[in-house]
Amino acid sequence: MENTMAFSMKKRLKSTQAALEGFPWKLATILYTLSWGWSLLRPNTLYWDDWTYIYQRPKSYLNEIFVDTGLPPWRALIDQELIAVGYWTIPALTFVMFFASSLFLHNTLKRFTPVNAEQIRITVSVALLLPINHSRISLQMFGYTTSYFLFFLAWMLLVCHHKRTQFWVSILLFFWSFMTHSFLLFYVLPLGHYILLQKPVIKELRIRYLLLPKTIVLIAIPVLYYILRHFFWPPTAEYETYHKVTFDGAIRGVAFFAVGSLLLLIFSFALKTSGLRDKSMLLPFIGWTLFAWGLFPYFVNESFIDMISVFAFRADWGSRHLLLTPLGAGLLVSGLALLFTKPSRIIFVNSVLLIFVCCNLFFGSQYFLDSNKKEQLVEVFRKMDQSIENRNVIFIDETKRFNGRYSSYRDTELMALVEMSGRSVESISGKTTCEQTSDGIQLTLKSKISYLNALVSRDLDLYFDSHDC
Repeated sequence: MENTMAFSMKKRLKSTQAALEGFPWKLATILYTLSWGWSLLRPNTLYWDDWTYIYQRPKSYLNEIFVDTGLPPWRALIDQELIAVGYWTIPALTFVMFFASSLFLHNTLKRFTPVNAEQIRITVSVALLLPINHSRISLQMFGYTTSYFLFFLAWMLLVCHHKRTQFWVSILLFFWSFMTHSFLLFYVLPLGHYILLQKPVIKELRIRYLLLPKTIVLIAIPVLYYILRHFFWPPTAEYETYHKVTFDGAIRGVAFFAVGSLLLLIFSFALKTSGLRDKSMLLPFIGWTLFAWGLFPYFVNESFIDMISVFAFRADWGSRHLLLTPLGAGLLVSGLALLFTKPSRIIFVNSVLLIFVCCNLFFGSQYFLDSNKKEQLVEVFRKMDQSIENRNVIFIDETKRFNGRYSSYRDTELMALVEMSGRSVESISGKTTCEQTSDGIQLTLKSKISYLNALVSRDLDLYFDSHDC
């Protein structure tokens, strides 16, 4: 009995070792920590809609709101329990889960024959460090993180393991991940990957392959999710357009893909005519296709109003719409790296990763200062004279350089900060003007301190200029 257990344990250890072999542990750990470790510095801070859905709300409120918007009843069940333990739990788990997702992706790509070990390392490194979805710092965005984690875990189980139990676990995890609805479209990737790996079986069974129970289940689960949503958790009237599908948005998404494809074709032709290219452009095109496909759901519901907004530096909280782009970006970079000789390839890839890390460090420093800014803004409100009491306040922020991705403070966030200061106002908004407000006072938030000095001292030297409307 002991010998059997020992053999089983050795077999499991070998399997784990094989799965992790080739993962760029040192590079990934160091650069990922530099890129995203800032989220752990002040983990109890509330951002953005956290002030609307979490601050001083009952534990169940967050989940109730999400169900109203047409998301499933389990959307925030985990989130609300973590929040009850402490706000810090979500940034900590987010940090771990995105790193773990890169491990799942690494193992999944081992089952994708067009890429070799070097390209897998590049793809995983780019996917891990791509400077997108900084919105993950907001507590109410944890559902996005959970979906991402579960989806790539399910994908790995589907294509890397062949036991019946693991298949059904992957089905359950895919279904769970659909609580972020963009994954319903992204699901065609693992489905296609699985079918591609089944070529010998398909060749033998042909049309009968579609009648296999596993095939039926795999194809049916997104349809089943949509049917259940329609009957059991449809959006309330006020949120009916929350997940809208628009024809104009779809055209914009197709145009985005077409423009990028055209640029790649021109680039490929230029290399070929100059005699500098003797390698296939297949992998860059696969990468671009997956990158554009990851954005398509967000074009369709008009989260992106134009193509330029995909690459916006001042993204506010819109960086969450790039959630599904890391895989495509990784394959695109690893494909382009093939065009270089090995020494030049190393320089190219390292340069890309360095740029990503620098962007993440800068944006991370903004969120760090944003966290400090909220505390100091409370003090600035507290020191204001009685002129703001019971007035309609217009809030003008000229210190957005201290805000994460240059975001704007929402009205609920401003009201909460005012209340924390002990002051009382009739209303406060950063979206109105004096001309639109009666009995108003305009407060313009300013600071004479530079960004770097603020980062070193953590003193933002905030003050208000005020005048009656």
